[in-house]
Formats: sequence, C-alpha cells, structure tokens
Amino acid sequence: MAIVRLAELEDVDQLVRMRWEFSEEETQSGARYEEFHTVCSSFLTKAIGGGDWHIWVAEADGSIVSHMYLQFIHKVPRPGKSPDPYFGYVTNVYTRPEFRSQGIGSQIHTAMEQWAKENAVEFLVLWPSSGSIEFYARNGFSRCEEAMEKHW
Repeated sequence: MAIVRLAELEDVDQLVRMRWEFSEEETQSGARYEEFHTVCSSFLTKAIGGGDWHIWVAEADGSIVSHMYLQFIHKVPRPGKSPDPYFGYVTNVYTRPEFRSQGIGSQIHTAMEQWAKENAVEFLVLWPSSGSIEFYARNGFSRCEEAMEKHW
C-alpha cells in the first residue's frame, strides 16, 4: 500500500521528472529536459506555495509513483451560495507504468475527493483520455453533456 499525501516543495524535482515521463509517454516532443525542468519547477513551486493548486502524491519505497492535481476554479458569487464558490479541475493524473493496476490511483482519488468535500468544493470536472475513462467511471465520475469548448 502506498502512502498518500499532499505534495511539498521537496517533491518538485520528482514531480517535474514524472510530468516529463507522462508527456514523453503520450508524445515525443523533442524538447530538452533541462529547459522543461526550469519552467515546470517554477510552476510547481508557485502551485505548491499558492492556494489554488493541490497535488496529491503516492509514495512507495520513498519515491513518488503516482500523482493527481486539483486546481480550484473560482466562480462568481451568487446570492444564497458560499461567499467563495469554486469547483475543482482534476488534471495531470499519472502513475508510473510499473505501479499501475494496483489501486494506487483510486487511493489517491479517494484522498483527494474526501479533502475536496471537506473544503466545500462544489464538484469535480476533468477531461479524460480514452484510456482513462474506465478508471474515472470506477471512481464515480460520469459523462456530462453540459460543457462546450472552442479551439483555435
């Protein structure tokens, strides 16, 4: 069983490496790791130190093997609702290949969902890859037809 916790500044290098692995698994970008490390570590340092991003990690044998990011999306206040309403955008969900199908992703999701409920997050939203739909369905997500998007 992995240890699940919120990420800390000391985790930035491992999180950068995992983002690189995740991206390279999906596409061969041709980018240089050193340049990426600079940009991504700056983003993660701000994210971990700020209040709108929360990153859950799972550790096994002292190394991060999985993560799930949650970004608060603030909504315009409405009468009769919370004074600071927001929903959660789930993104950058990744488990190293050798740790997949062991329940670690569900373990992280459970911790994140419990935390979100305790912190008055109205709902969670995500855009799954075709290979992750079954995982999210097992963890209580369902398709919705309400969102629209525009690409340029």
